Amino acid sequence: MTPMQRIIAGFASLLVMALIIDLVRRRKLREEYSILWLAAGFLMILTAIHGRIVNWMARLMHTEHPEYGLFVLALFVGIVLAIHFTVVLSKLTAQNWRLTQEVGLLRTELDETRRREKEA
Repeated sequence: MTPMQRIIAGFASLLVMALIIDLVRRRKLREEYSILWLAAGFLMILTAIHGRIVNWMARLMHTEHPEYGLFVLALFVGIVLAIHFTVVLSKLTAQNWRLTQEVGLLRTELDETRRREKEA
């Protein structure tokens, strides 16, 4: 990586981390999810500071350009985050479905109780 690419990558990483911290501070993002994003930002800073990591990944993947290694790393982190959030979303969808069913049953029971009280 050229020095300018490293500076831009480092600056972008710091912006991402600052945004995550600000979202947590304003309670727009929960802490449990911010850890993943902060880890991704830290990984971005690490690769920006130490160009050897990017070069090592490029050699590992047998590519001529280290930027390809950085791209693959970013893609991998994105896929891991997407899988994690899909799992969380699936759990929340199941929980929402269960709660909707419980509310429906409780409403039916309440309506039935009110009907019996009126008759009595």
